[in-house]
Amino acid sequence: MKTATHSLSVTRTIHADQDTLFRAWTDPQQLEHWWKMDGPGWSFSEAKIDLRAGGSYRLGMTDPQGNRHVAVGVYREIQRPTLLAFTWDWEDPARRVGETLVRVEFRSLGDRKTEVILTHELFADPEKVKGHEQGWTQLLGLLDRAFASGARHERA
Repeated sequence: MKTATHSLSVTRTIHADQDTLFRAWTDPQQLEHWWKMDGPGWSFSEAKIDLRAGGSYRLGMTDPQGNRHVAVGVYREIQRPTLLAFTWDWEDPARRVGETLVRVEFRSLGDRKTEVILTHELFADPEKVKGHEQGWTQLLGLLDRAFASGARHERA
C-alpha cells in the first residue's frame, strides 16, 4: 500500500545574487541574521552545518517562552549556488513530521535579484503542511528583509 504524501511550495524574489543567498542558507554566521520566526521574542539559537552530500545539519531558534525549536536533517544534493536539497524533521519528538524533503532553488533574475523557490514534500500528515508553509513563508520574508534593509552577509 502506498502512503499518501503532501507538499508545499513557497516562492520569493530577493534582492541579492545567487551566491550571496546560497551562503545565507549555508553559513552559520549568516543564518543567525534571519533564521527565526517573525515576531517579538523569537531568536536564532544555533546552526551546525556539514555542507556536503550526506553531511548533517542542526538549525535552531528560540521562541518567546524560551523553548528551542531545532530542525535536523541530512544534505542530499548541493549544487552551489543554485540548489540545496536536504531531509527535514524536528528534533523534539512531540513536533516530528517524519523524514521529509526540502529543495531550495536559487534562480537568477539578473540585476542582483534571485527567485528563491522552496519545495517541502513527503509529509505523511496533511495537518503538518499548513504550519510549515507559514513557517517557510515567514523565513523567506525575514531573509528578504535582511537584504532589503541593507544588511551585508558577505564574507569579509
